[in-house]
Amino acid sequence: MVDNFKIPQFLRQIIIIVVILSAVVALKFTAPITSLILLSIFLSLLIYPFLKWLEKRGLSYNIGMVITLLGIFILGLGILAFLVVTLSQLVQALPSLSIKSSNFLAQYGNQIIEFIVSNIPITDIKGLIADGTFIIFAVIFLVYELPQIKKRLIKGLGEDNLILNKTFALVGDFIKYFIIRVKINLIYGIGVAGVLFIFDINFAVLWGLLTFILGFIPYLGIVIAAIPPVLVAWSKYGIQAAIIMGIFFITINTIAESYIFPRLTGKGLQMSVYVVFASLFVWGWILGPVGFFLGVPLTLIIIKYLENFDETRWLALLMASGDEDVQLTDNKQKKEE
Repeated sequence: MVDNFKIPQFLRQIIIIVVILSAVVALKFTAPITSLILLSIFLSLLIYPFLKWLEKRGLSYNIGMVITLLGIFILGLGILAFLVVTLSQLVQALPSLSIKSSNFLAQYGNQIIEFIVSNIPITDIKGLIADGTFIIFAVIFLVYELPQIKKRLIKGLGEDNLILNKTFALVGDFIKYFIIRVKINLIYGIGVAGVLFIFDINFAVLWGLLTFILGFIPYLGIVIAAIPPVLVAWSKYGIQAAIIMGIFFITINTIAESYIFPRLTGKGLQMSVYVVFASLFVWGWILGPVGFFLGVPLTLIIIKYLENFDETRWLALLMASGDEDVQLTDNKQKKEE
């Protein structure tokens, strides 16, 4: 009698959703450390292909690993040192940053500046050093361990394990997508820094780095990155310069999100625009600022999780884009066959 017992479909749906909500609540309460751990994992997965690239160029695994780990340490330490020095200079310059104009819009610009200064912890230099140091060493250890972790998973679960193979395929898709993001963001970051430097906008390199980092946030990242240089241009050259600067950032954001990324990635994000937009704020609320960067991959993980169960596949279909709908439907038909 017990052997024939089967959990009703509606109850299975509830259980799966409860598991997801429980994980979300746990992430919310542990966000200060969990966000850093997730970010280090994300960065490690992006850096690991560089090690494989070195091997393809004829270097031995050990030499490639040494070069990769040394590069992580030097680059990470360099970026951290740059941020510490530049943010310290920015904090000193903030009291003098104001929009001096009789234009009625100037008061709103100054209010935005005051809001940024009072709500964004750019003065927490010690916290930045602590978090940055943790991420650097966490990434170094993870990159070193990734090959062993993969071997252990295959040994423990079996090379033909369906869930494991799906996980590897999903990670591979993530890496391909975000490597393209890295390349394009790097071009935009350098380009923005160059343009701002030519027009003598203060902290041009910092705003270029900010554009590169925030470029990982779909649709909104480059727009958010535009706010500081627009305000600096406004305070230095007037409202016309701010408008031109805003148009410049909106143009590159439109080109990036509407043409370049979808064309290079083929399928784009495989999520509806609304889900992408909402996921950024949901994960931002759960994990803090790191959630805005990891919102897309974490949401894709949830979609893939829901896709594995007949009872919740409809939710995966609802969250996916049109192309992904076809893929999920085809998978379901193959399974039924």
